[in-house]
Amino acid sequence: MSPAKELGPLRRVILQPTGFCNIDCQYCYLPNRSTPSRMSMEVVEAVGALLSDSELLAEEVEIRWHAGEPLTVKPDFYERACPLLAEALGSRARVRFSLQTNGMLIDDRWCDLFERHRIEVGVSIDGPAEIHDAHRLTRGGKGTFARAIKGVERLRERGLPVDLISVVTEETLKRRAEYLEFATALLPRSIGLNPEETEGEHVSDLFGHDGYQRSYREFLRAMHGLQRETGVVVRPLAAMTDRIMRAELPIRNEQVEPLMMLSVDVDGNMSTFSPELLGWKAPEHDDFVFGNVLSPDASLTEWTEGFRRLSAEIAEGREMCRRGCEYFSVCGGGAAVNKWAENGTFASTVTEACRSSVMAVSDVVLDELEGEIGAEPREGAAPVAR
Repeated sequence: MSPAKELGPLRRVILQPTGFCNIDCQYCYLPNRSTPSRMSMEVVEAVGALLSDSELLAEEVEIRWHAGEPLTVKPDFYERACPLLAEALGSRARVRFSLQTNGMLIDDRWCDLFERHRIEVGVSIDGPAEIHDAHRLTRGGKGTFARAIKGVERLRERGLPVDLISVVTEETLKRRAEYLEFATALLPRSIGLNPEETEGEHVSDLFGHDGYQRSYREFLRAMHGLQRETGVVVRPLAAMTDRIMRAELPIRNEQVEPLMMLSVDVDGNMSTFSPELLGWKAPEHDDFVFGNVLSPDASLTEWTEGFRRLSAEIAEGREMCRRGCEYFSVCGGGAAVNKWAENGTFASTVTEACRSSVMAVSDVVLDELEGEIGAEPREGAAPVAR
Protein backbone atom coordinates (compact mmCIF):
# COMPACT_ATOMS: atom_id res chain seq x y z
CA MET A 1 0.00 0.00 0.00
CA SER A 2 1.28 3.46 -0.85
CA PRO A 3 1.23 6.20 1.82
CA ALA A 4 -1.58 8.62 1.04
CA LYS A 5 0.36 11.87 1.49
CA GLU A 6 2.83 14.10 -0.28
CA LEU A 7 6.32 12.60 -0.33
CA GLY A 8 9.71 14.26 -0.58
CA PRO A 9 11.60 15.89 -2.07
CA LEU A 10 14.36 13.57 -0.90
CA ARG A 11 17.23 15.81 0.20
CA ARG A 12 19.28 13.60 2.50
CA VAL A 13 20.19 9.91 2.58
CA ILE A 14 21.66 8.61 5.84
CA LEU A 15 23.66 5.43 5.30
CA GLN A 16 24.74 3.46 8.35
CA PRO A 17 27.90 1.60 7.28
CA THR A 18 28.13 0.04 10.74
CA GLY A 19 26.34 0.18 14.06
CA PHE A 20 29.63 -0.46 15.87
CA CYS A 21 31.43 2.29 17.75
CA ASN A 22 34.98 2.14 19.09
CA ILE A 23 34.14 4.30 22.13
CA ASP A 24 31.40 4.31 24.76
CA CYS A 25 29.87 7.77 25.21
CA GLN A 26 27.70 7.97 28.31
CA TYR A 27 24.86 9.68 26.44
CA CYS A 28 24.84 7.37 23.40
CA TYR A 29 21.43 6.15 22.21
CA LEU A 30 22.58 3.55 19.64
CA PRO A 31 21.31 0.03 20.43
CA ASN A 32 23.90 -1.94 18.41
CA ARG A 33 27.15 -0.09 19.08
CA SER A 34 28.93 -3.29 20.16
CA THR A 35 27.87 -5.32 17.11
CA PRO A 36 30.66 -5.51 14.50
CA SER A 37 28.35 -5.58 11.48
CA ARG A 38 29.34 -3.89 8.21
CA MET A 39 27.30 -2.72 5.23
CA SER A 40 27.90 -4.82 2.14
CA MET A 41 28.56 -3.40 -1.31
CA GLU A 42 25.41 -5.23 -2.39
CA VAL A 43 23.39 -2.90 -0.13
CA VAL A 44 25.20 0.16 -1.53
CA GLU A 45 24.47 -0.94 -5.09
CA ALA A 46 20.81 -1.53 -4.22
CA VAL A 47 20.53 1.93 -2.68
CA GLY A 48 22.00 3.48 -5.80
CA ALA A 49 19.65 1.55 -8.08
CA LEU A 50 16.58 2.40 -6.00
CA LEU A 51 17.41 6.10 -5.86
CA SER A 52 18.32 6.33 -9.53
CA ASP A 53 14.80 5.16 -10.41
CA SER A 54 13.07 7.49 -7.97
CA GLU A 55 11.09 10.57 -8.96
CA LEU A 56 11.47 11.98 -5.44
CA LEU A 57 15.04 13.27 -5.62
CA ALA A 58 15.71 16.93 -4.87
CA GLU A 59 18.06 18.87 -7.11
CA GLU A 60 20.83 18.22 -4.59
CA VAL A 61 21.08 15.10 -2.43
CA GLU A 62 23.40 14.77 0.54
CA ILE A 63 24.61 11.25 1.26
CA ARG A 64 25.75 11.11 4.87
CA TRP A 65 27.73 8.25 6.40
CA HIS A 66 26.56 8.16 10.00
CA ALA A 67 25.70 5.96 13.04
CA GLY A 68 28.23 3.96 14.98
CA GLU A 69 31.74 5.09 14.03
CA PRO A 70 32.03 5.16 10.21
CA LEU A 71 35.85 5.08 10.31
CA THR A 72 35.85 1.60 11.85
CA VAL A 73 34.91 0.50 8.33
CA LYS A 74 37.97 0.33 6.05
CA PRO A 75 38.66 3.20 3.61
CA ASP A 76 38.42 0.72 0.73
CA PHE A 77 34.67 0.46 1.35
CA TYR A 78 34.17 4.18 0.75
CA GLU A 79 36.58 4.15 -2.19
CA ARG A 80 34.12 1.83 -3.91
CA ALA A 81 30.85 3.10 -2.46
CA CYS A 82 31.19 6.84 -3.13
CA PRO A 83 31.88 6.60 -6.89
CA LEU A 84 29.15 3.98 -7.24
CA LEU A 85 26.55 6.23 -5.62
CA ALA A 86 27.76 9.35 -7.42
CA GLU A 87 27.44 7.59 -10.76
CA ALA A 88 24.02 6.16 -9.95
CA LEU A 89 22.57 9.54 -8.96
CA GLY A 90 24.73 11.86 -11.02
CA SER A 91 22.34 12.21 -13.93
CA ARG A 92 19.42 12.89 -11.58
CA ALA A 93 20.81 15.15 -8.87
CA ARG A 94 23.90 16.89 -7.59
CA VAL A 95 25.46 14.57 -5.02
CA ARG A 96 27.55 15.59 -2.05
CA PHE A 97 28.99 13.34 0.62
CA SER A 98 29.39 13.95 4.34
CA LEU A 99 30.57 11.83 7.26
CA GLN A 100 30.26 12.15 11.04
CA THR A 101 33.14 10.78 13.11
CA ASN A 102 34.59 10.90 16.61
CA GLY A 103 37.87 11.83 14.92
CA MET A 104 40.07 9.30 16.71
CA LEU A 105 41.01 7.28 13.62
CA ILE A 106 41.69 10.14 11.20
CA ASP A 107 45.08 9.79 9.51
CA ASP A 108 46.58 10.67 6.14
CA ARG A 109 44.88 7.79 4.37
CA TRP A 110 41.48 8.99 5.55
CA CYS A 111 42.36 12.56 4.57
CA ASP A 112 43.27 11.31 1.09
CA LEU A 113 39.83 9.72 0.86
CA PHE A 114 38.06 12.87 2.07
CA GLU A 115 39.91 14.97 -0.50
CA ARG A 116 39.39 12.57 -3.39
CA HIS A 117 35.64 12.26 -2.91
CA ARG A 118 35.02 15.73 -1.47
CA ILE A 119 33.57 14.30 1.72
CA GLU A 120 32.60 16.94 4.26
CA VAL A 121 33.74 15.74 7.67
CA GLY A 122 31.99 16.52 10.95
CA VAL A 123 33.92 15.74 14.14
CA SER A 124 32.20 15.19 17.48
CA ILE A 125 34.07 17.17 20.14
CA ASP A 126 32.25 18.48 23.19
CA GLY A 127 34.83 21.13 24.10
CA PRO A 128 38.19 21.11 25.92
CA ALA A 129 39.34 17.95 27.68
CA GLU A 130 37.63 18.70 31.00
CA ILE A 131 34.25 18.91 29.23
CA HIS A 132 34.78 16.36 26.45
CA ASP A 133 36.22 13.64 28.67
CA ALA A 134 33.35 13.86 31.15
CA HIS A 135 31.18 11.77 28.81
CA ARG A 136 33.10 10.71 25.68
CA LEU A 137 35.03 7.74 27.00
CA THR A 138 36.83 4.69 25.68
CA ARG A 139 35.39 1.28 26.43
CA GLY A 140 37.94 1.16 29.25
CA GLY A 141 36.59 4.38 30.78
CA LYS A 142 39.38 6.73 29.70
CA GLY A 143 38.98 10.12 28.05
CA THR A 144 39.12 10.44 24.26
CA PHE A 145 39.93 14.13 23.83
CA ALA A 146 43.64 13.75 23.09
CA ARG A 147 43.09 11.38 20.18
CA ALA A 148 40.06 13.26 18.87
CA ILE A 149 41.86 16.60 18.75
CA LYS A 150 44.79 14.93 17.04
CA GLY A 151 42.39 13.92 14.27
CA VAL A 152 41.16 17.52 14.00
CA GLU A 153 44.76 18.73 13.78
CA ARG A 154 45.41 16.26 10.97
CA LEU A 155 42.46 17.67 9.02
CA ARG A 156 43.77 21.19 9.49
CA GLU A 157 47.28 20.21 8.45
CA ARG A 158 45.83 18.89 5.21
CA GLY A 159 43.83 22.09 4.63
CA LEU A 160 40.48 20.34 5.06
CA PRO A 161 37.54 22.21 6.65
CA VAL A 162 36.82 21.41 10.29
CA ASP A 163 33.15 21.25 11.29
CA LEU A 164 32.42 20.36 14.90
CA ILE A 165 29.35 19.18 16.72
CA SER A 166 29.20 19.40 20.51
CA VAL A 167 26.73 17.69 22.79
CA VAL A 168 25.81 20.30 25.39
CA THR A 169 25.81 18.78 28.86
CA GLU A 170 25.73 20.15 32.39
CA GLU A 171 29.54 20.36 32.22
CA THR A 172 29.30 22.63 29.16
CA LEU A 173 27.03 25.08 30.92
CA LYS A 174 29.11 25.06 34.11
CA ARG A 175 32.28 25.66 32.10
CA ARG A 176 30.93 28.07 29.51
CA ALA A 177 34.03 30.28 29.57
CA GLU A 178 36.31 27.28 28.94
CA TYR A 179 34.13 26.13 26.03
CA LEU A 180 34.19 29.59 24.45
CA GLU A 181 37.95 29.84 24.90
CA PHE A 182 38.40 26.43 23.28
CA ALA A 183 36.16 27.28 20.32
CA THR A 184 37.84 30.66 19.80
CA ALA A 185 41.30 29.10 19.80
CA LEU A 186 40.34 26.23 17.50
CA LEU A 187 38.35 28.38 15.03
CA PRO A 188 36.52 25.59 13.16
CA ARG A 189 34.50 26.44 10.07
CA SER A 190 31.29 25.72 11.97
CA ILE A 191 29.94 24.38 15.25
CA GLY A 192 26.77 22.38 15.79
CA LEU A 193 25.16 22.26 19.23
CA ASN A 194 23.09 19.34 20.45
CA PRO A 195 21.72 19.57 24.01
CA GLU A 196 21.93 16.13 25.59
CA GLU A 197 18.64 14.41 24.77
CA THR A 198 16.55 11.52 26.00
CA GLU A 199 16.68 9.01 23.16
CA GLY A 200 16.42 5.24 23.02
CA GLU A 201 17.69 3.76 26.27
CA HIS A 202 19.44 6.95 27.33
CA VAL A 203 17.52 9.22 29.69
CA SER A 204 18.98 12.70 29.97
CA ASP A 205 18.76 14.54 33.26
CA LEU A 206 19.95 17.82 31.75
CA PHE A 207 16.50 19.33 31.28
CA GLY A 208 15.43 18.62 34.85
CA HIS A 209 18.04 20.85 36.44
CA ASP A 210 16.77 24.07 37.97
CA GLY A 211 17.69 27.04 35.85
CA TYR A 212 18.63 24.95 32.81
CA GLN A 213 16.65 27.00 30.29
CA ARG A 214 18.12 30.28 31.51
CA SER A 215 21.64 28.83 31.51
CA TYR A 216 21.23 27.41 28.03
CA ARG A 217 19.92 30.70 26.64
CA GLU A 218 22.88 32.50 28.20
CA PHE A 219 25.16 29.96 26.53
CA LEU A 220 23.44 30.54 23.18
CA ARG A 221 23.86 34.31 23.56
CA ALA A 222 27.54 33.80 24.23
CA MET A 223 27.81 31.56 21.16
CA HIS A 224 26.04 34.23 19.11
CA GLY A 225 28.73 36.65 20.25
CA LEU A 226 31.44 34.17 19.27
CA GLN A 227 29.88 33.83 15.82
CA ARG A 228 29.74 37.59 15.38
CA GLU A 229 33.30 38.19 16.58
CA THR A 230 35.14 35.26 14.96
CA GLY A 231 33.11 34.37 11.86
CA VAL A 232 32.71 30.77 13.06
CA VAL A 233 29.25 29.65 11.96
CA VAL A 234 27.18 28.37 14.89
CA ARG A 235 24.89 26.18 12.85
CA PRO A 236 21.65 26.22 14.91
CA LEU A 237 21.82 30.02 15.23
CA ALA A 238 22.68 30.55 11.56
CA ALA A 239 19.96 28.15 10.43
CA MET A 240 17.35 29.82 12.64
CA THR A 241 18.34 33.26 11.35
CA ASP A 242 17.82 31.99 7.82
CA ARG A 243 14.41 30.58 8.73
CA ILE A 244 13.23 33.78 10.39
CA MET A 245 14.37 35.91 7.46
CA ARG A 246 12.71 33.67 4.86
CA ALA A 247 9.71 34.82 2.88
CA GLU A 248 8.35 31.25 2.67
CA LEU A 249 7.12 29.91 5.98
CA PRO A 250 6.42 27.49 7.54
CA ILE A 251 9.60 25.61 6.81
CA ARG A 252 9.66 22.00 5.63
CA ASN A 253 10.70 19.55 8.34
CA GLU A 254 12.38 16.33 7.26
CA GLN A 255 11.92 14.72 10.68
CA VAL A 256 8.12 14.71 10.44
CA GLU A 257 7.50 14.84 6.67
CA PRO A 258 7.91 11.55 4.80
CA LEU A 259 10.82 10.87 2.45
CA MET A 260 12.53 14.19 2.69
CA MET A 261 15.15 12.04 4.39
CA LEU A 262 15.88 8.33 3.93
CA SER A 263 17.82 6.18 6.39
CA VAL A 264 19.32 2.81 5.45
CA ASP A 265 20.98 0.51 8.00
CA VAL A 266 23.78 -2.02 7.54
CA ASP A 267 21.34 -4.72 6.45
CA GLY A 268 19.48 -2.53 3.94
CA ASN A 269 16.43 -1.77 6.10
CA MET A 270 14.84 1.54 5.16
CA SER A 271 13.17 4.19 7.28
CA THR A 272 12.28 7.84 7.05
CA PHE A 273 11.52 10.64 9.55
CA SER A 274 14.05 10.93 12.45
CA PRO A 275 17.06 8.74 11.59
CA GLU A 276 17.63 7.89 15.27
CA LEU A 277 14.52 5.68 15.16
CA LEU A 278 16.13 3.13 12.86
CA GLY A 279 17.42 0.26 15.01
CA TRP A 280 14.96 0.62 17.86
CA LYS A 281 12.09 -1.80 18.32
CA ALA A 282 8.40 -0.90 18.13
CA PRO A 283 6.35 -3.84 16.79
CA GLU A 284 3.23 -1.71 16.36
CA HIS A 285 5.22 0.42 13.88
CA ASP A 286 7.12 -2.48 12.29
CA ASP A 287 10.27 -1.38 14.13
CA PHE A 288 10.25 1.88 12.12
CA VAL A 289 11.15 -0.04 8.93
CA PHE A 290 9.07 0.26 5.78
CA GLY A 291 11.12 -1.99 3.49
CA ASN A 292 14.54 -3.33 2.53
CA VAL A 293 16.65 -2.28 -0.45
CA LEU A 294 17.62 -5.91 -1.12
CA SER A 295 14.01 -7.00 -1.57
CA PRO A 296 13.14 -7.92 -5.18
CA ASP A 297 10.20 -5.51 -5.02
CA ALA A 298 12.00 -2.79 -3.03
CA SER A 299 10.17 0.52 -3.20
CA LEU A 300 10.32 3.91 -1.51
CA THR A 301 6.59 4.37 -1.73
CA GLU A 302 5.13 0.95 -0.84
CA TRP A 303 4.98 0.81 2.96
CA THR A 304 4.03 -1.83 5.48
CA GLU A 305 0.80 -1.35 7.41
CA GLY A 306 2.68 -0.70 10.66
CA PHE A 307 4.79 2.01 9.05
CA ARG A 308 1.66 3.61 7.63
CA ARG A 309 0.32 3.82 11.17
CA LEU A 310 3.59 5.45 12.21
CA SER A 311 3.28 8.01 9.42
CA ALA A 312 -0.32 8.80 10.38
CA GLU A 313 0.62 9.28 14.04
CA ILE A 314 3.53 11.56 13.14
CA ALA A 315 1.26 13.56 10.83
CA GLU A 316 -1.24 13.95 13.66
CA GLY A 317 1.49 15.28 15.93
CA ARG A 318 2.64 17.71 13.26
CA GLU A 319 -0.90 19.02 12.88
CA MET A 320 -1.16 19.45 16.65
CA CYS A 321 2.01 21.52 16.53
CA ARG A 322 0.61 23.59 13.66
CA ARG A 323 -2.56 24.35 15.61
CA GLY A 324 -1.04 24.96 19.01
CA CYS A 325 2.56 26.14 18.85
CA GLU A 326 3.64 29.69 18.01
CA TYR A 327 7.03 28.40 16.88
CA PHE A 328 5.58 26.13 14.19
CA SER A 329 6.51 28.39 11.27
CA VAL A 330 10.24 28.14 12.06
CA CYS A 331 10.10 24.51 13.20
CA GLY A 332 7.62 22.68 11.03
CA GLY A 333 6.45 20.18 13.62
CA GLY A 334 9.26 19.10 15.91
CA ALA A 335 11.32 15.90 15.87
CA ALA A 336 9.52 12.57 15.79
CA VAL A 337 12.17 10.80 17.85
CA ASN A 338 11.94 13.32 20.71
CA LYS A 339 8.14 13.10 20.84
CA TRP A 340 8.32 9.33 21.07
CA ALA A 341 11.14 9.32 23.63
CA GLU A 342 9.78 12.06 25.89
CA ASN A 343 6.01 11.88 25.44
CA GLY A 344 5.56 8.21 24.59
CA THR A 345 3.63 9.01 21.42
CA PHE A 346 4.27 10.68 18.09
CA ALA A 347 0.83 12.30 18.28
CA SER A 348 2.05 14.97 20.68
CA THR A 349 3.68 18.35 20.62
CA VAL A 350 6.18 20.12 22.85
CA THR A 351 9.25 18.33 24.20
CA GLU A 352 12.14 19.48 26.32
CA ALA A 353 14.31 18.96 23.25
CA CYS A 354 12.27 21.42 21.20
CA ARG A 355 12.28 23.96 24.04
CA SER A 356 16.06 23.96 23.63
CA SER A 357 16.67 23.36 19.93
CA VAL A 358 13.82 25.53 18.60
CA MET A 359 12.27 27.85 21.18
CA ALA A 360 15.45 28.98 22.94
CA VAL A 361 17.37 29.33 19.67
CA SER A 362 14.54 31.29 18.05
CA ASP A 363 14.22 33.65 20.99
CA VAL A 364 17.95 34.35 21.12
CA VAL A 365 18.11 35.01 17.38
CA LEU A 366 15.08 37.32 17.52
CA ASP A 367 16.63 39.23 20.41
CA GLU A 368 19.79 39.69 18.35
CA LEU A 369 17.89 40.77 15.26
CA GLU A 370 15.88 43.24 17.30
CA GLY A 371 18.94 44.63 19.06
CA GLU A 372 17.73 43.41 22.45
CA ILE A 373 20.73 41.40 23.64
CA GLY A 374 21.08 42.12 27.33
CA ALA A 375 17.34 42.53 27.85
CA GLU A 376 15.33 40.01 29.84
CA PRO A 377 15.48 36.74 27.84
CA ARG A 378 12.33 35.52 26.15
CA GLU A 379 11.03 32.45 27.93
CA GLY A 380 8.47 31.79 25.23
CA ALA A 381 7.08 28.38 26.18
CA ALA A 382 4.31 28.08 23.63
CA PRO A 383 0.80 26.93 24.49
CA VAL A 384 0.36 23.46 23.07
CA ALA A 385 -2.35 20.86 22.63
CA ARG A 386 -1.39 17.37 23.73
